[in-house]
Amino acid sequence: MIRLHITAEGQTEQAFAKIVLTPQLASFHVFVDARCVLTSKDKRASREYRGGLLSYEKAKKDIQNWLKEDNHPECRFTTMFDLYALPDDFPGVMQAKAQLDHYKRVEMLEAAMK
Repeated sequence: MIRLHITAEGQTEQAFAKIVLTPQLASFHVFVDARCVLTSKDKRASREYRGGLLSYEKAKKDIQNWLKEDNHPECRFTTMFDLYALPDDFPGVMQAKAQLDHYKRVEMLEAAMK
């Protein structure tokens, strides 16, 4: 069985992963786990706040932490971010904004993020 961990931008993407992707991928023996991007922590209250892609660096750190937490060979990781509202520090976002073809824009962003 494969575990697919999805880092989602917000609650809408997380709900889509849970409601739509989870049952569909289960038939292929893929277990889906989705969580929103960590945006902040309140250490005094031992509380995490998730949802909203405020900066690429915060998302990157959250993804890297999850990679460390579950580094088993059966795990896969992916992201689900809105294309239209990426933060300015997202890799390649300024160059991609000039691209009119949405598919090419996504290819550029994926290559820059890699």
